[in-house]
Amino acid sequence: MATAGKNAVLQTTGPPARDAAVRPLASERQSDLAFQSIRRAIVRCELAPGRTVSEAEIEEHFELKRAATRAALDRLATHGLLQPLHRRGYQIKPITLRDVNDLYGLREVLELAIVKAAAGRVDEVSLRRLDKVCGLSYKPGNRDSEDRFLRANSEFHLLIASATGNERLVGALAEVLHEMERFFHFGLAIRDRTAEMRHEHEALIEALSQGDAKAAQQAILEELRSSRSMVLNALMSSASLLDVSITAKALDPTGKRLAR
Repeated sequence: MATAGKNAVLQTTGPPARDAAVRPLASERQSDLAFQSIRRAIVRCELAPGRTVSEAEIEEHFELKRAATRAALDRLATHGLLQPLHRRGYQIKPITLRDVNDLYGLREVLELAIVKAAAGRVDEVSLRRLDKVCGLSYKPGNRDSEDRFLRANSEFHLLIASATGNERLVGALAEVLHEMERFFHFGLAIRDRTAEMRHEHEALIEALSQGDAKAAQQAILEELRSSRSMVLNALMSSASLLDVSITAKALDPTGKRLAR
């Protein structure tokens, strides 16, 4: 009798215990998927930089449950892609001139060091294969074609970095390219840069294969300047900047404020 009673208790309490273990996993899975979907839309500028959105709007647009939406938005805010606004929802992180200058400056430092170290050591066959992919056209504003184009371009630059044998350089460049992806989508939507990039990559491949570090550095500088110009032009044509008043502080040569 005692044994039967014990079994009955086990049979009764067993299934709920398993359900309780599964529910948190399912919830975590939903919040992860929500995070990935919203982040992808932010990076691809489908959720425009600087736009204000509410939790309800995100929930409805992405067809998410409230708990998953809230968890994803909190996580995106932690990653710096969203700014919580008191009782107003969230602001999609704007793209600022400081962001552009800082990240392109960092990328320039990294890639100048990379191409110098990689000159004469790079796999030319692999580079030309990837450059052929980069040479394929994309449709400005078509996020899927931009994704494919950008993925190939990142692989091209990371392959050069891997030729240095320095895994930290590869990791640092990968992180910068990942953070700059939103810039690229923003700029690529304005015009097709395929022909320019093909020419830039050809010059870089030629210099690297010949072991000419100086020519490789000049080629990468030209590519970065063209890319930065594309992003800045996109920013300058943004409707959000059309009515912004730009003022300059009155400074003397030492950097001190002039008396009025």
